[in-house]
Amino acid sequence: MKKNIQWKPSPAARKFSRIFSVVFALIALGFVVIGVTEIIPSGAGVFGIVWTLMACTFVGIGIYGAVSRDGLYRGYSVEIEEEETPRSNAREGHVSSIGPDVKARLEQLETLKEAGLITAREYEDKRQEILREL
Repeated sequence: MKKNIQWKPSPAARKFSRIFSVVFALIALGFVVIGVTEIIPSGAGVFGIVWTLMACTFVGIGIYGAVSRDGLYRGYSVEIEEEETPRSNAREGHVSSIGPDVKARLEQLETLKEAGLITAREYEDKRQEILREL
């Protein structure tokens, strides 16, 4: 069974993102002005050009975030595939309330008794102890 989980930003998160984007664009615009009026004319060469181009890119990202519907936040969609566990039926001849750990312990105890490694009394005592844990 596939389950599709979607997350979308809340209205408050979208509003915050838009406001943050405007502030981000204004700060980046300040760096563009610094690059054009101070760094490039001072003879910084390639550094000045790279500085100004990066600042222009940041202005673009800020403007995009300010005018887009969700701001800079995006919703996510994830598909999860789950395995269905069959429901056990007590009428099928096995006890469904005993977990696999308890069942394995009881089988191991039975094997020890059959091999003669423990006495019948030890077997009964340990069996009762295991069943009390349920």
